Amino acid sequence: MPDVALVGYGAIPLGKYPETTETELAVEVIVQALENTGVTKDQIEGLYTTNNYVNTMHLQMSLVAEAMRITPKSMAEVNCGGMAGGLVLKYAMMEIKMGYVDIAVCYAAEREFSIKSHLHRMSAEVNMGNPCYEPTQQPVRNPYGTQGIISDYAFSARRYMHEYNATEEDFASAVVRDNKNALNSPYAAFKSRITVNDVLNSKPICPPIKLFDACSIRDGAAAIVLTKAELARNFTDTPILFKGFGQYHDCSLFTPSKIDTSLSSFIAVRKAAKQAFSMCKISPTDVDVAELYAPFSPQELMIPEDIGWFPKGGMIQGIRDGSTEIGGTIPINTDGGLLARGHPAFVTPLYETITIMRQLQGEAGKNQVTGANIGLMQCEGGLINNCFIAIFERGD
Repeated sequence: MPDVALVGYGAIPLGKYPETTETELAVEVIVQALENTGVTKDQIEGLYTTNNYVNTMHLQMSLVAEAMRITPKSMAEVNCGGMAGGLVLKYAMMEIKMGYVDIAVCYAAEREFSIKSHLHRMSAEVNMGNPCYEPTQQPVRNPYGTQGIISDYAFSARRYMHEYNATEEDFASAVVRDNKNALNSPYAAFKSRITVNDVLNSKPICPPIKLFDACSIRDGAAAIVLTKAELARNFTDTPILFKGFGQYHDCSLFTPSKIDTSLSSFIAVRKAAKQAFSMCKISPTDVDVAELYAPFSPQELMIPEDIGWFPKGGMIQGIRDGSTEIGGTIPINTDGGLLARGHPAFVTPLYETITIMRQLQGEAGKNQVTGANIGLMQCEGGLINNCFIAIFERGD
């Protein structure tokens, strides 16, 4: 089967686009990606996207195809929580490997801030709770105010603090690192330098998680062009090879159903990472730069441990000594991550992948990781109950 390469991308800064439709955002970033590669719209054979917040009956890609006057022979909309964007890339990669298409465009466009914030207000007014939970769970959770998934992440943080003596200052240090990286990001929504004390003094939401410990939803759109590696040099001097992936789902939704399972570690991350490294025949220490899907700061410490860069509890020292800073042992979230870049859930994995592409192509500017050759992108759904990890390599 042929190798697959990522050859170009398009993206808009994360923000608020209340007057622009998702179709318009999608077309904008796809056109950017095509112009950056020299691919013509008539060369698009595969068009793949994620779910979005507009009721388009899962035909949003058809709207885009009509708007662009293109006729792809393969189209799909993928939805699996927050890792949908990663699975879109996987789907395109498999279509190319099977020889069904030669050139594919993966995109996602969502106005999560403009639409979802309104839905959240409606939900709160009628005390609906989180629709992801089974109805039988609502009477148990609602009296305690646990109407959203943030409580599950907070339970996880408390367990990690109990088991490894992590502090709220350690969590805050991850926020400070991400915000520092976001200052030089072309896409980040939040570009204010903050301190550990700023995080600690921000509004409590669900202890130990405070306002600055939490990601903020934003509108966003991104597109990536993939093709067979043998064709990649026609479109870029620095193709990025899609070397392998890992994917796993454990038997739970948010809170693990097994009483012997700790919330401080995530089996889906461990299993997906093991699969990805095995497929690529590399080890965690071979990775030069990583983008992690952590909606809340405590999980910024747990996920690197499950991937294998630190022993359990070891990331506490790692965040204290700068091991995950640019220039450290394993630079993480060099564009600001979910906490500072902003988080339109289904688009986020594509933004993460674009960050990896920019790093491996040597185009990350002041945030460039010297000698970056291998990058890792991780995304998830639920309380990290499902996980997808992709590994990319500079195709010199």
